[in-house]
Amino acid sequence: MCDIKKLISIGENEEIEFKESFDFNGIMETVVAFANKRGGVILVGVKDNGHVVGVQIGKETLRDLANKISQN
Repeated sequence: MCDIKKLISIGENEEIEFKESFDFNGIMETVVAFANKRGGVILVGVKDNGHVVGVQIGKETLRDLANKISQN
């Protein structure tokens, strides 16, 4: 399992992306970019400066995102 605090302290790079809010299209764009490279980690609820703001995401939303990723 990844150490989230460590990932945040490293900051954004080619394999770590912060998303302040749950923007479905923005997340999908990052997933595609990671799929075309070596993969990566998307941390939702984290500002670009590493400040954790958190988000509320329901199970259905996560299921929809996982289905969309697997279909594409």
